[in-house]
Amino acid sequence: MISRTVFLVATCTLAACASAGTGSRQASTVPGDSTARAALAAEQGRAAAGNALGVPPFRIGSRDPSYTALGFALADLLTTDLARSSQLQLVERSRLGEVLRELDLASSGRVDSGSAPRVGRLVQARRLLIGGLDSLPGGEFRLTARVADVAQGTIEQAVDARAPLADALSAEKALAFRIFEALGVTLTPAERALIEARPTNSAEALQAYGRAVSAEWSGDWRRAQSEFQRASAVDPNFRVASDRAVAAKAAADAATTTASLLPGLRGIDGPVISVVDRLNRPLDYITTRSRPFGGAGDPAFPGTLVMVVITIRRP
Repeated sequence: MISRTVFLVATCTLAACASAGTGSRQASTVPGDSTARAALAAEQGRAAAGNALGVPPFRIGSRDPSYTALGFALADLLTTDLARSSQLQLVERSRLGEVLRELDLASSGRVDSGSAPRVGRLVQARRLLIGGLDSLPGGEFRLTARVADVAQGTIEQAVDARAPLADALSAEKALAFRIFEALGVTLTPAERALIEARPTNSAEALQAYGRAVSAEWSGDWRRAQSEFQRASAVDPNFRVASDRAVAAKAAADAATTTASLLPGLRGIDGPVISVVDRLNRPLDYITTRSRPFGGAGDPAFPGTLVMVVITIRRP
């Protein structure tokens, strides 16, 4: 029998589980949470910068899945409409998504007045829009929004809009104009026309779009791609859905090609999207394929050098 011993040296992050639960403008979503982890590591002493506005997912006041999808869709389209004003700077979806996943806040309703200041500091946003969707009798619903000033620690009075489910986008448009008014933003005629335009008139396409956005926030790029494609298939004129499908595919492809030393573990820079994944974080081996040995693999946690001994025996 021949026995061969292989020595494998790698950098491993430690003490991740102990701290796992604590705590501009439009852009396509890309995988990876290394930026979020670096932001967490440098959070202390950081102040909100600039005049950026972040729009996290809305709180959903209903257990009906159709309302959940609608809430994600309308919050996303509201972000697009708010970004049409040259007077506002919107935090990139990808950047905000990375931070929310890192803090386990990506699910609807998890960003509130208590967590808003920290989230705002991490994404360097001066203000966060805290929104909600609630079902009403008679097949109607209401959208509400409050602007939290991260720097001042204040929350503006809520603005709202309501509409029948069959005309959901009218509530989103009305809410957008009321937010502009509350922020003191004056729109040009061209900006107003862009905001008034409706990307789709199909309720079915809007539902698929909302499911795609929800998957995007969770880092499930393949599902996001599939649902964006479904929305585009239902309404071929829903161009934003087809554009986002392309972006989701690129993100999914990038996520699957991220280097990983051991099969079954998330990529070295892959997003943390579940508790199990978070518990696996100490097994994130950093190899020379991705980083030099000199630096820590995860800025949020201390690192050390470990040696793994593998003995191979064969007759």
